[in-house]
Amino acid sequence: MLFKYSSVNKYSLANLENHQIFLNHHSFFNDPFECRCSILTGFPSLEDTSGRFADILRAWGFEKTDDKDALENYEEYISSLDGAEPDIEHYIESARITCFSKRSDNVLMWGHYADGLRGFCIEYDADLIVDAQENTNIYQVLYAELPSVVDASVMAVLHDQWYFNNEAFSEVEALAKRLSQDRVYELSLYENGIKSSHFQIQELYQKMLATKPLAWSYEEELRLIECAPREDCSGITMFYPRSAVKSVVLGERITKDHEQALVSIVSKNFPTAKIKKAIRVNGSFDVHIVDYI
Repeated sequence: MLFKYSSVNKYSLANLENHQIFLNHHSFFNDPFECRCSILTGFPSLEDTSGRFADILRAWGFEKTDDKDALENYEEYISSLDGAEPDIEHYIESARITCFSKRSDNVLMWGHYADGLRGFCIEYDADLIVDAQENTNIYQVLYAELPSVVDASVMAVLHDQWYFNNEAFSEVEALAKRLSQDRVYELSLYENGIKSSHFQIQELYQKMLATKPLAWSYEEELRLIECAPREDCSGITMFYPRSAVKSVVLGERITKDHEQALVSIVSKNFPTAKIKKAIRVNGSFDVHIVDYI
């Protein structure tokens, strides 16, 4: 589940009513270190001792740096990838991001993003949102002491391996059907290669687009990120199915007018969604989520 905290204003009400989410360029966020990472380029040599050579081999599918086949074919392989290194900066600038939290009872999130319990929090089904979009994934934000290091050479190898395994899987699958052969084991190897390269590519995206300083860890943030070619910094609006809204939590200090507006929107547009309330608990600094009466 994803939880988005909001103050009550014409934009947040319109977004809810129209079942849409706004994704923005990272430069509009309040963290001045958004999407800052160290970018490495240029394939390392066989004699590289920085660890980059080992990273390339792992992305290629070799676990040991002294693997004979890897060493004998390395120069030829990286030559075949000449010009394949992606423009990491362009990836970052093209991404559009919206932010969520992991839970609806985060006191600091109610204070910082929902107007001190005067706003509201929407609970979304993550799968229903992602399934309705293209070029979109959800990432758990990493909190770190230093900016991430992203290697364009590693990404080039991962993209190549993903493409190679997909092509090989399709060819073997077609051949097995035509000849009525059992090639389950061979297909499983290519399928594992596809999954492995995809997972590692997503890890690099997480480093690029979803890594923040440790000071922000209280947000327990998840990010919905859409990556597609674009030339400016303008945000985008993304629509989601109404069934993706599971509940709307009203802050205890919300005004009567805002409460009535939200209840009306939810009742009219999201009949299966629950309405709840976030209340302060006597004798503690906790916020509890209870059914709305």
